[in-house]
Amino acid sequence: MKKFASHRLYIPHLDLLLKNHVVEVAEVKGEVVGYYPFTEEIPYTEWLNGIIVLSYYKPIISLDPVPNSADNSLVLYIGQDKKIRSVIPHGANMTFPTLKAYYVTMFNVSEMSFSPDSRILELV
Repeated sequence: MKKFASHRLYIPHLDLLLKNHVVEVAEVKGEVVGYYPFTEEIPYTEWLNGIIVLSYYKPIISLDPVPNSADNSLVLYIGQDKKIRSVIPHGANMTFPTLKAYYVTMFNVSEMSFSPDSRILELV
């Protein structure tokens, strides 16, 4: 099992943004095993600056404050209120068995903003 920690953890299907959390990911299938608050140093935990997203769908980033939805992708964007938001794909069924963890690179936590250089990386 791998452990990743970050400044923010976003769970779109719960519309939940958490601060300073650890995510545990199974190495074989890349499934999320659990997540919990980062309260002390944990051995073999990789710190990732920015934000980790837990999702049933592979996320994509929109720099548009009012994005369109995408088939089979979760669209992440920052609303005009500077809060992270998401658009779940049309016809989404939230009973999927596999929750995955994705790291958003080049995410500015203090300004809550994506950059044109932001990328999504699956954590495995």
